[in-house]
Amino acid sequence: MLPLLLLALSDVPGPDPVAEALARIDSLSGYRLTLRSQGSGGEEIIHYSYRRPGDVRMDMESPYRGAVLIYRHDTGKVQLWPFGSPGRRPALSLRPTNRMVRSSQGHRVDQSDVGTLLRNVQRLQQHGSTRRLEPATHEGRPVQHVVVEAEPGRAVHEVARYDLWLDDETLFPLRVASYDRQGQRMESVLLEDVQLEPDFPADHFDP
Repeated sequence: MLPLLLLALSDVPGPDPVAEALARIDSLSGYRLTLRSQGSGGEEIIHYSYRRPGDVRMDMESPYRGAVLIYRHDTGKVQLWPFGSPGRRPALSLRPTNRMVRSSQGHRVDQSDVGTLLRNVQRLQQHGSTRRLEPATHEGRPVQHVVVEAEPGRAVHEVARYDLWLDDETLFPLRVASYDRQGQRMESVLLEDVQLEPDFPADHFDP
């Protein structure tokens, strides 16, 4: 049993999967998905849209069903509609650092995109190890399971280890788990119904 375990944990030769995934994502003009996050603050379900170079829209399903927020990179502000209906009701205009528009894990809207996540993983790589485990499947899709773990005492935003499940064809993350220095899981995120290069409505990111 031990030799099989060692094989599963061994490095797989080839290009750095994190850098390769980031290059793919940086080439996209946009994407949309459903994000399901489990952490110490409970479950969050968000219909998430991203448009380069940094516009974000979140339509909340849980815990604040119906709330909508839009971040525009050109203004640096977050427009929040607690009860939905962008464009029809006055919005709250907030800074991305405001606690009202940060997730239960403290994530900022302007730093919520997948590219920012992978850059944080790269920062952890600089002082740690990267392992690509044996091929696996997630929800029936072939994936690459990549583990990035920091040296003892190192962390990025309190994260000392990331587990990434990258779609084998697109390299887009389909699942991400983060752990602290004690090995306790901080957050588990599923990225579902991923659409790459979608046709957004003309006013999708309009406040």
